[in-house]
Amino acid sequence: MDFESISSSCVSASTKDSKTVSLWHWSWTVLSEAATQAFFGDAIFKVAPSALDDFWTFNLEAWKIHSKYPRFAAPKAFNALERSIQAFVDYLRLPKQQRPGACWLVEQLERGMEELGISEPTQCGAMLFSLQNLINTNAYRQCFWCMTYLLHDQALLEQIKKETQPAWDGHTVDMTYLLNNCPLLASFYEEMLRENNEPVGIRLVADLVTIGGKELQPGRKLLMPYKQLHMDQTVFGTNVNSFDARRFLNDKSLERSTSWRPFGGAKTHCPGRFLARREVYMFLALAIFRFDVKLVPRRGESVPRFPCADTSIPAGGLLPPKQGNDVFVEIKRRNP
Repeated sequence: MDFESISSSCVSASTKDSKTVSLWHWSWTVLSEAATQAFFGDAIFKVAPSALDDFWTFNLEAWKIHSKYPRFAAPKAFNALERSIQAFVDYLRLPKQQRPGACWLVEQLERGMEELGISEPTQCGAMLFSLQNLINTNAYRQCFWCMTYLLHDQALLEQIKKETQPAWDGHTVDMTYLLNNCPLLASFYEEMLRENNEPVGIRLVADLVTIGGKELQPGRKLLMPYKQLHMDQTVFGTNVNSFDARRFLNDKSLERSTSWRPFGGAKTHCPGRFLARREVYMFLALAIFRFDVKLVPRRGESVPRFPCADTSIPAGGLLPPKQGNDVFVEIKRRNP
């Protein structure tokens, strides 16, 4: 994550020492490239140069498939899904010695499929794509919202910089320090999830039960949107409709509350939550210490405006900004 590596796909203007970029696309490019390479190595990009473009399309359109749209009503989603699965089919067809750099989890997943006798190419490709979907769906959205809040609140940005400064050695970041010695950063991260995450829990009704006057039949699936819990004034305070970076710092019991479900719970408690936090912390630290970043207005506007989250779609996770509500930033090289 350096100045030269900023993808041209997210740059709208540039000079020798500065680039104006879409924060939404920059977050996606940095997170998806890093995570995909870390898990699968470089081979996936060699067999499928457009793998990230296809997954980007799928990521934005996937809710239509989950909502049972027919193919004719969601062609982008279905086509991107098929191309993404095919990318991993082609990846698995390469001899293993031509796929160096795959992480332990990918190797174990492949070995497990072999031991179970799962050899049909499309099925194996779909299994690896499900992992790709897991690691790349939400983290870049978290980075987008975190940077947006910080850039729109300079006082908070300076406080976060001061708290995290000891973790920066001029080149890289001490993740252990960020995780264990930055309570404001942790509270800020949790509050970002409370404001912009719409997780959904799914349970199978085992026995006939009545809840809230509604009789639930065995075998039915119950969807539980957790966002309402996160807006409960009796738990999170009367200012639930406002972003408060210190909310979880001022009341440390909130993280243990049964009303706090940013990553689901029980068997569906997201296992990627630990990785996501580290990805976001790393992105934020590198962004604020390697570069000078400032907001710039959208085209046709005179001042930067805070984006609105798109609550019109059943995201089931981190919300995207509404169309036309991207954030643009000017990134400058920081002098040593």
